[in-house]
Amino acid sequence: MIKKVEICGVNTSKLPVLSSEEKNELFIRIKQGDEQAREEFINGNLRLVLSVIQRFRRKRRKFR
Repeated sequence: MIKKVEICGVNTSKLPVLSSEEKNELFIRIKQGDEQAREEFINGNLRLVLSVIQRFRRKRRKFR
C-alpha cells in the first residue's frame, strides 16, 4: 500500500528520495556544470520544500 500525501496539490509519494551519497554525487556533478544533475537534485529536495511550506501554513493558521 502506498501512502498518499498531498501537499500543495503534489503527491509526495511519487517524488524521489535521495540518499546522502546520491546528494553528494549530484552536487559534484552540478559543480561540473551538469544540468541534468541539477534537475535531479531539485526534484530530490522538492519533498523537503513542500513540507516546509505545509508547516508554515499550519503555523500561520494558528496565529489568525
